[in-house]
Amino acid sequence: RPGHTPADHAERQCGKGNVPVSHDDLQCGRSTAGTAPCRAGTPRPAIYRRWPNRLALAIDAVSHLAVVRPPRYPGTPFEDLVAELEHFRHCICDASALPLAGHMLTQGVDPALFERYQRELVVPRRTRLRAIIQRAIDAGAIPADCDLAVAGSFLTGSWYSFAISGTPPPDDWARRVA
Repeated sequence: RPGHTPADHAERQCGKGNVPVSHDDLQCGRSTAGTAPCRAGTPRPAIYRRWPNRLALAIDAVSHLAVVRPPRYPGTPFEDLVAELEHFRHCICDASALPLAGHMLTQGVDPALFERYQRELVVPRRTRLRAIIQRAIDAGAIPADCDLAVAGSFLTGSWYSFAISGTPPPDDWARRVA
């Protein structure tokens, strides 16, 4: 359009919800601020303004996936827990977020990126898991003295345990863990 620059186009393309990175890029470690322009059809400077490094781009990609395809809850606490865990599996697999999660545990991670990862990915998931477990407690499906923090950590932690052991999680992982 007249009066609009390529940078304007980039800002529209890279606005909320338009993360120019693919599953394959994340899985193969190709998700850099340098590879994103070809996906967005934008000049590199616009991408570099939006994502200063690969970690920032990866966090946006995983956050985008988690927001764009939120879990749908069928109704009972058990069914809802299975749906939430399937959503977790979807986000970990489709965005290849496992290496990103592992990186967040290393020394020297940029504190601002770590805080953003916590705020956008970890806290919302843990909040949803705790709410579902609380509903199960309220319904009498599990003991009232259930430790919400441990239960929530166990649920998603089991996925990481499979990954560390080199064992693929079973196809029905979410149902079995729930």
